[in-house]
Amino acid sequence: MIASQGLADLLREPSYLRVWLVGVFSGIARWLELLVVGVYAFDTTGSPFLVALLVILRLLPLAVLGSVVGTFADRAPPRLLLLVTMAAAMMVSTAVFLVFLVGLDQYWIVAASSFVSGVVWTTDMPLRRRLLGDIAGLERIAPAMSLDSATNNATRMLGPLVGGVLFQWLGASGAFALSATMYALCVILMLGLPASVGMGAGKRAATRILRDFQEVFSFIARDRDIKRILLVTIVFNVWGFPFISMIPVVGREVLEISAGWIGFLAALEGAGAFVGALIIALGFRGGGYRRLYYFGMLGYLIFAFLAGWMVWTVPMGLALFLVGLMASGFSTMQSTLIYTVAPPEMRGRLFGVLVICIGSGLIGFANIGLMGELFGGSAAIRIVAAEGLIPLILIGVGWRQLWARDSSLG
Repeated sequence: MIASQGLADLLREPSYLRVWLVGVFSGIARWLELLVVGVYAFDTTGSPFLVALLVILRLLPLAVLGSVVGTFADRAPPRLLLLVTMAAAMMVSTAVFLVFLVGLDQYWIVAASSFVSGVVWTTDMPLRRRLLGDIAGLERIAPAMSLDSATNNATRMLGPLVGGVLFQWLGASGAFALSATMYALCVILMLGLPASVGMGAGKRAATRILRDFQEVFSFIARDRDIKRILLVTIVFNVWGFPFISMIPVVGREVLEISAGWIGFLAALEGAGAFVGALIIALGFRGGGYRRLYYFGMLGYLIFAFLAGWMVWTVPMGLALFLVGLMASGFSTMQSTLIYTVAPPEMRGRLFGVLVICIGSGLIGFANIGLMGELFGGSAAIRIVAAEGLIPLILIGVGWRQLWARDSSLG
């Protein structure tokens, strides 16, 4: 009851509501595009690697630009930066819609749009989620991030579901038209956000960017706890998250189902994550942040491995739902842990480093794409999930705060 009241209070706060809705609309666009371009690429090229390459291009900006965006988030108004990136995303999605509408679509155009979408994605952690944390305050950080994680997981359900149906009925042009509309709504929401929101981020002295980088990486080097938090994120993005790129491949190659049903399967993973995150947001009483984070990741890899054995649609759907359910603990606590562990003056930069860790997924997608090319989509899922269990177990063995009984965060 207390948790639900806290969520209601947050949603009654106009600034939080606007930034949260930006996450809803941009999330729908992101996951819709991810499914649609995957189906389009496999139908066009027949290559699992070229399907994975589109996700690699989407993640490349996270790896390259994560710290840069994080540094700017500590020195410039995040509201303005986020507005600019949402406007850019709207223009790119509109351009791709027009390309498909007139029948001039090619793989390289979709690849280029995937890269630009990745640039937009780099702003989510250091800018949008940073704004959410600043608006909510440290005392409300857990429900604020839990709600945002729950809705992000809901968009992982809605995006692929709507994307698959639109692709089947209207083709890729219909899907990108909806994507452009979602980003347009984000622009409108950001224009209505008071200019004073997040202004504290721009009050730091204009020190050199290289010095900012040195400070944040020195902080990480000294703190074993935050190193492990970041390492778990790397494991997720190198060996966990890449399996979603094989869903269109398995759907066409093994299950032999339509784009609409592929979208439904992908939506079940998001549905599981949404249900789990909602349970955490409404029922979590604090404490055990690291356990939810770590063991959610462990369960994710186990059920992803099992999903790689499924050859019928219904069991695959159940496995994907359980994968998403396990992911909710990891995804909900990821931003919460970074925000609570980081000193206030370094939060933007640490979120930037977190974005780099997410960008490490380009290695994972290259790996699973190659495995899919050599052994097929289902075998690739099993191989990559099994690989990921080894470093994850090693991270957990020496993590003192994970096993501490009296830690308020652990």
